[in-house]
Amino acid sequence: MKNAFSSLLLVGSLAAAPALVSAQTSPAAAAQATGAVTGLVADSLSRQPLAFATVILRPAGESKAALSTMTNEQGAFRFEAVPAGPYSLLVNYVGYKTSAPAALTVAAGPNAAPAVALALDQKLLKGVTVTGTKAFIEQQAGKLVLNVAASPLAAGGTAYDVIGRAPGVVEQGSGYVLRGKSVMVLLDGKPTNLSGEELKNLLSGLPGSTLDKVEVIANPSAKYDAQGGAVVNIITTKSKQLGTNGTLTLGIGAGQYGRYNAGLNLNHRTAKLNVYGGLDRLENQVYSTVRSERAATAETSITETGREVRHSQNNSARLGLDYTLSKTSSVGVLVKGMLNYRDRNGLNDARLLAGTAPLESSQLRTTGQARFLNSSVNLYYKTSVGAPDHTLRLNADYFGYQKNWQNDYATTFWNQQDGSAQPTNLRRDDSPARNAVQSVSADYSQPFQKGTLEAGLKTTFTTTDNDIRWEQATVGQAWATDLGKTNHFVYRENINAAYGTYQRTVQKLDLQVGLRAEQTNTTGTSLTLDQTTRRHYLNLFPTLSAQYNKSEKVQLGFAYRRKIDRFQFGIVNPFVTYISQYRYVQGNPNIRPSFSHNFEFTHSYNNVLTTSISYGHHTDVLVDSYQKQEGTQVVINSYQNFRSAESLDGSMTLMKPYLGGKWMTVTTLGVSFAKINSASVGLSSARPSAMLSSNHTLTLGKGLKAEVSGMYMSPMTFGGVAFQSRFFTSLGISKTVLKEAGTLTLNVSDVFNTQQNRYEVLAGGLNSRNSDKAESRFVKLNFSYKFGKKTVKASQRRDTGIEAEKSRMDN
Repeated sequence: MKNAFSSLLLVGSLAAAPALVSAQTSPAAAAQATGAVTGLVADSLSRQPLAFATVILRPAGESKAALSTMTNEQGAFRFEAVPAGPYSLLVNYVGYKTSAPAALTVAAGPNAAPAVALALDQKLLKGVTVTGTKAFIEQQAGKLVLNVAASPLAAGGTAYDVIGRAPGVVEQGSGYVLRGKSVMVLLDGKPTNLSGEELKNLLSGLPGSTLDKVEVIANPSAKYDAQGGAVVNIITTKSKQLGTNGTLTLGIGAGQYGRYNAGLNLNHRTAKLNVYGGLDRLENQVYSTVRSERAATAETSITETGREVRHSQNNSARLGLDYTLSKTSSVGVLVKGMLNYRDRNGLNDARLLAGTAPLESSQLRTTGQARFLNSSVNLYYKTSVGAPDHTLRLNADYFGYQKNWQNDYATTFWNQQDGSAQPTNLRRDDSPARNAVQSVSADYSQPFQKGTLEAGLKTTFTTTDNDIRWEQATVGQAWATDLGKTNHFVYRENINAAYGTYQRTVQKLDLQVGLRAEQTNTTGTSLTLDQTTRRHYLNLFPTLSAQYNKSEKVQLGFAYRRKIDRFQFGIVNPFVTYISQYRYVQGNPNIRPSFSHNFEFTHSYNNVLTTSISYGHHTDVLVDSYQKQEGTQVVINSYQNFRSAESLDGSMTLMKPYLGGKWMTVTTLGVSFAKINSASVGLSSARPSAMLSSNHTLTLGKGLKAEVSGMYMSPMTFGGVAFQSRFFTSLGISKTVLKEAGTLTLNVSDVFNTQQNRYEVLAGGLNSRNSDKAESRFVKLNFSYKFGKKTVKASQRRDTGIEAEKSRMDN
């Protein structure tokens, strides 16, 4: 059954897998009969693979040089073009005993080395004192890594704060962009399936103390869903220790209001079993402000100012189990849940002016309560098929999202000429949502003599059910259904995908080609309007990447990827969201996904300076649209597809240590330009922008570490919206205490309180100036304490199959 399934994967896909570092041979050796050597390195107790172990292949006799390479993330290694003959195999890994030499005779063709199992070196571990520390930002092959645990600024914060500091990642609209590309947000390799306000709620409720690192991948391979141009993968902490251990976290802070966080994470690991879990709570209260000025007619204008306070209680829990069945197989289950409560209290004032003279004024009072429940279950099975480095991974996933949201709106209008007030107009909405995602996936990887193949299959079913009920009344009168806003909308989507990638190194050139096929079936039904929209389409998404290693210091790269930007689930729902008495947001059930061709050239020098230039051509590009409601002063914000758009981006990142590595700096300078090809007035307007971010980490000695981070973005115009400049900076300091088992951290975010969005809308017949600011300056004091055994041990980590769908769930 296993062989049949792996054959199905190979036939149904193209090719490729994680890159293995290949050993180099001399020109003389190339003329001899040669073979390829593959193998696997694992922990002797848990049988879990050991990533990045050093493997040495030593020829018999002293006249020939030894060959060396490293294992990949799955613990597999590979030597290419090895001259035939007798060898001995050795493996080294920090914290483990060096393996005994294993005799190996290499013949022409493929050669499988015996699996190597390394034992922990307890004496070595006790005698080693670690003095080095990780930098907050590291440049690794194909990605940028933010080591959250190494950042004093991350303590007491949230995942939302961390992503906002990633070089080049900018919050825009309902999500994030990187170098002009839309970003797909993953959590432990799984799609968050949320966007907009819902994604922000999730990230804001995820304490920074639960994060290990964040990976920023600008050019993901065909293994990833075709949705999104870039990937941000948030990886949570997971114990690497045998025995029973845990981490306790406590924190307090204040902005205009107080806040606190607390968490407890426990882990118990034996040779074959790992059980882990945790509870976290974050409670805060923050304010936000908005201001808008726009022309109503040639003689009149409307100004709006608003302030809202939201009180949130975020509770999260997780429980997982990994079990090693044999030397080659393991299974596991992970259950996670998040329960959030939120109250809101807002006041919005609006005035209709003739020049500077007020004609009419109104006041909107908004109160509301919301409860969000996220639950997810992942089951996985991993095994070797035929050979230790032939790996099959199976995943089954479920993600559930429930929202109960009630809001009350009370609007009063005054005639400024005689001071008379109209009866207060009342509105209320009850907006429950029930969404679910189920996914099953299989991934297979296998090295060959001259390359590595990885292939997979995946099917995903998503259902979103939004039942929006609006009612209206005048004070003293009975409530009546507001038919113009009430709508029950159900959206179903099924995506069936197959992918394959093939990677090979030819002398100094690393090549990878891939192809992903996605067949999509969608049905959107408005039960209220008795309208149904169905779509079925099949698309191919090729990828190609090449890196030329000119020397040890200089690497040149090229990448191409076709991708799809699937709309957020809430965008196809035609219901109306009430923002204020003059502003609504409405979905569009006729929206189509956007496709793009993306090209990128990169240059790296000495792992210090990295430069990239990218270009994208987009079709059916999705853009915000604005129009006035006929006969009123209400502006409706919706979404439309436009024929095409172009984007051009460039960036330069300098990562350099000073003072013997005690001062680490990471500075990124970027430029961006995007233009919609449209004859509509204002939509074709475009202006390039520049971005500068800089992060400095200073190791002061005696357990002290300091960090300063800042970002500036110049004005930018795209699609009829002109953004003004943005700037913020943050700082923090940490100190290890209690014999380095505890860490005390103090930090201040947005020190000068400058983080806000200011923009003008000059499209759709509108001329408006707007600003919105969410509270961003906080002082936070955080304490964490680690207890239990501290024997270093590799941990199991897995991905799931619902990344893209979770990132698309919306309010």
